[in-house]
Amino acid sequence: MQKIYQTVIVGGGVSGLACAVELLGNESALLGENVLILERNDRVGKKLIATGNGQGNLMNQKFNKEFYHGEKSFVCDFIDNAFKVDLESYLNDLGIPLYTSKDGKKYPLSRQASSVLDVLRANLMEKGCQIKTDSKVVEIEKKADLFLVKTQSEQYLSKTVVMATGGCAGKQFGTDGSSYSLAQKFGHRLTPLFPSLVQLKTETNLIKGLKGIKELARVTAEIDGKEITSATGDLLFTEYGVSGNTIFQISSAFSGRGNESVKIEFLPELSFDQVQEILKKREKLSYLKNLEPLNGVIVKRLGQAVVKTAKSNSSKDVAYALKNFRLKVTGNTGFNYAQVTKGGISTSDINSKTMESKLQKNFYLIGETVDVDGDCGGYNVTFAFVTGIVCAKAIKNKLK
Repeated sequence: MQKIYQTVIVGGGVSGLACAVELLGNESALLGENVLILERNDRVGKKLIATGNGQGNLMNQKFNKEFYHGEKSFVCDFIDNAFKVDLESYLNDLGIPLYTSKDGKKYPLSRQASSVLDVLRANLMEKGCQIKTDSKVVEIEKKADLFLVKTQSEQYLSKTVVMATGGCAGKQFGTDGSSYSLAQKFGHRLTPLFPSLVQLKTETNLIKGLKGIKELARVTAEIDGKEITSATGDLLFTEYGVSGNTIFQISSAFSGRGNESVKIEFLPELSFDQVQEILKKREKLSYLKNLEPLNGVIVKRLGQAVVKTAKSNSSKDVAYALKNFRLKVTGNTGFNYAQVTKGGISTSDINSKTMESKLQKNFYLIGETVDVDGDCGGYNVTFAFVTGIVCAKAIKNKLK
């Protein structure tokens, strides 16, 4: 007689692992032998190891709905769920103490994302959780009150199924978007997909020769002349356009549906008037007349590029150019280089309190699988952890 699992989790990323940990712990814990994780890769948690440049940016001190993108009421309910879960305390109780950096990002005390995975795996191993790697799920069918979950070589029966398959970003992690069809079979709608937290391609005639230059700047996404969102921090010039934390922050605003550009304000700590005053004083120094207007103000090559866009070499025009350096956006580097997927399974058919499908009983969708994405800075990992935990609590409440 074929074994019947209480829960099969499709995907062993952050959300799937978090879901399994909560299913096997705390109140109404399930037995490990009744929970199965099916992971298409040769090991679980591959994307977790890479988060925060390998240091594991799990959370952020600044936390509210403004840092998430998706259906507003769903996001607001997620924020409420997150405060109830109290993820920092939850992780600390698991043996993952956090510390907060000066910019508000929260990391494991070890500063190693791999150590977070080690703790989660150790927890699941002790509880006897069943984990099968190299197991890509190709079909899920409903058989009476059970689900039949098929991989390329095996099939499993389960009372509940959790979709934790991720999105399209980072195919090296096994998230190529092919698993969306598993949810679509049950009537779920897939929203348009775009790479997010990704480098931007821009016109390059203004930035030739700037590859490798990193500068502090305030960068604003503009669509059809309207400012959409801004970020201040590192800006890196590349051979194809721009990168850096500021670009990752604003990249989700671009989707190729209008006249798109990035406005760059250099010397963000200074106002336009302050910059103009500095340049006015320099104009009075006779020995600087043969130098570029911004030589000594910002990196020489960058200053030369900025001055080329100014109407004249007057202090007013150069200051304006320094605060309004624009590059037309022509695209991005694609899903292979993106950290997150913008879009996914529509949240309109998902219960925001439990992550259960409204279309198929006992079918749950969590993490990057669904149409919610966060800004750069630990927000997406938080979403994955919290939705996994909330989902597991709901399953236990239903099964007990």
